Amino acid sequence: MGEVMSSCHGEISLATKVDRDMAEYAGSEAERLGVSKAEFHRRLLELYRESRRENVECPHCEEPVVFDLESEQ
Repeated sequence: MGEVMSSCHGEISLATKVDRDMAEYAGSEAERLGVSKAEFHRRLLELYRESRRENVECPHCEEPVVFDLESEQ
């Protein structure tokens, strides 16, 4: 699976370890979107940050969607 490259709007490296399934999922989603893995991760963090600010609306009811990562689901 080759990595599709696109520019990422960042300059500071961020590294973490995940299990194989999550790494494969992130890679395939980045490829599907036509972005690099770094850009995919940046977009995930941006979505999470915006949800915590209550700036993400539910497409059905238009109420804010806030992601809560305090407890593992």
